[in-house]
Amino acid sequence: MIQRKRLIRLPKLLVLTLGLIVLLSACGDKKQHDEDLQQAFELHKEAIKVRQMAQDQMAQLNANNDSLFVATYTKDLQSISGLLETWDGQLVEVPGFEEEHDHSDHDHSDHDHHHHHDGQQELTPKQHLEIQRHLLEEIQVIAERISNIKE
Repeated sequence: MIQRKRLIRLPKLLVLTLGLIVLLSACGDKKQHDEDLQQAFELHKEAIKVRQMAQDQMAQLNANNDSLFVATYTKDLQSISGLLETWDGQLVEVPGFEEEHDHSDHDHSDHDHHHHHDGQQELTPKQHLEIQRHLLEEIQVIAERISNIKE
């Protein structure tokens, strides 16, 4: 009878130990996921800042009525406006940070700024990080094009 109780306890102990190992490893993955999402959110905020600066520069350039400037840069400005619209259409929120995104730091009046949520649940935190990294790089390239236009 005593030996039977030991045999019953051994599997329970084994199950508890395995459960603890699984729980600890899941917490480790969760921590990495949280770090990836936090970093993705930081990149998202930086991209929004760059986007706002680009919008401000575009507004200033579009206000220039000098005929030589207009003749020289109209097509460039139209092309850049299209790139900005496309970029805006690709922007996605980082899950878990929707409430932390401060929309007061940028003006929505001159552009259509939508945050997409479609299919976000299917993306891993690493994928969100890569998307935000890519979006930041894209807006930086667009901002550089704007900066290269001289008034």
